[in-house]
Formats: sequence, structure tokens, C-alpha cells
Amino acid sequence: MSAGDYWYLFILIPAAVLAVFVGGAVGIMKLQRMSNDAVSGAGRSQHVLRVGLPTTARVLDANDTGTRVDRIFIITHLRLQVDAAGAVPGFETSIDVPLSPVRLPQFAPGQIVKVKVDPATHHVAIDQPRQ
Repeated sequence: MSAGDYWYLFILIPAAVLAVFVGGAVGIMKLQRMSNDAVSGAGRSQHVLRVGLPTTARVLDANDTGTRVDRIFIITHLRLQVDAAGAVPGFETSIDVPLSPVRLPQFAPGQIVKVKVDPATHHVAIDQPRQ
């Protein structure tokens, strides 16, 4: 037997290493997306946007939490005075939302923003597209 009898190993070993590397990279990207969704509260917000009642809210206070999502969106802590919606009376609440730096002025104190309110839990979600 000579070294030439094992030529296929020169293809299989690098291919296996490449497959492991690509699989690991995809796994890391999925974990990053799950982490971003957890930080931004995406699951609860999506539920509220589906079942919530539309209304408006006045921004009372807005603070940067120091957390970023996808190195672009700033997780901002908003204190809101939510207007009445259907059978839900007006109330004050705080939420953390991912905001583009371009849209930060729209969420300055005193601004009116569109929101949806879950009538069962009073959870609030910003009713504006995330761009």
C-alpha cells in the first residue's frame, strides 16, 4: 500500500472539517437570534400585536439601557401613559423596546406613539414597524 491509495482522505478530512465549521457557525447564529429575541421581548410583543387593542400612549420618560440588538437597535426603557382602549382604562406602564437610532426622536418624552394593549394582561407593545 502506498500513500496514493489514500487519496480520498485528502478530500474527506477537509470536507468534514468544513461541515463542522459551517454547522457551528449556523448554531452560533441561531443562539444569537434567540438571545436578541429574549432581550427585546419579541415573543410577548408579537402576541400583544396580534390580540391587543389599538390605542395611543404618551412617552413620559425614555432611557437607554446600554443593551444593543444586532449592533444597531438600542434597547430603550420607555415609561408610558397609555390611553384607554375599549374596556381597558388608561394606565401608566414601563416597557423595554428595541429602537433604531434614527427613530429615537419619535420616542422622546412628550411624544405620542401608537401602541396595542392586551386586554387580559395589560401588556403593551409599540404598534410601529421595526425597520
